[in-house]
Amino acid sequence: MKLVLIVLNKTDLLEEVIEYFVEKDVKGGTVMDSVGMGKILTYDIPIFAAFKELMVGSKASNKVVFTTVDDELLEDFMNGLDKIINFEEPGTGVAFTIDIDDAYGLASR
Repeated sequence: MKLVLIVLNKTDLLEEVIEYFVEKDVKGGTVMDSVGMGKILTYDIPIFAAFKELMVGSKASNKVVFTTVDDELLEDFMNGLDKIINFEEPGTGVAFTIDIDDAYGLASR
């Protein structure tokens, strides 16, 4: 089983991502509001404010979405997710997976 983490910079895609989870029979997930390092540097630390123009694609806020996916479904799941988010396009988001050794309290699949 894998933990799939998505940092969604293009937050207008969140509804479509959640609909995709339902379509793929993902039993649950978590969505958190988050702030990227670029926003902190350019807005909250005055010495870096001049770098604002360099932060192409940097958003004031984004969403972190995470869920679990069975190993055998992962490649198909991630390919479908890429069709929605288009990770190759700058500023849309990033995703990565982490192996899960043990999990407790997950809904049965």
